[in-house]
Amino acid sequence: MKKIIALAIATTMVFAIAACGDTAAETSAVETVAETAVEETVAETEAADETVAETEAAVEETEAAEESVEETEAAEESVEETEAEA
Repeated sequence: MKKIIALAIATTMVFAIAACGDTAAETSAVETVAETAVEETVAETEAADETVAETEAAVEETEAAEESVEETEAAEESVEETEAEA
């Protein structure tokens, strides 16, 4: 009877130690998932920053093009006025 109780206690201890070992593995897995999520967020933020920079550059190009159109229209009006005077 004592041997059976000793075996049961030993088995219980083995399972208890094994259960504690899994916790470390789960913690490691959770940390890995968290690190991956942070890395993905950083990558997405960097991509968004690049998109913002590209958009700002496109806005500047559009403004320059609008100025060019205004200058061209002013030049055309000047030509028309000159032709009308002649």
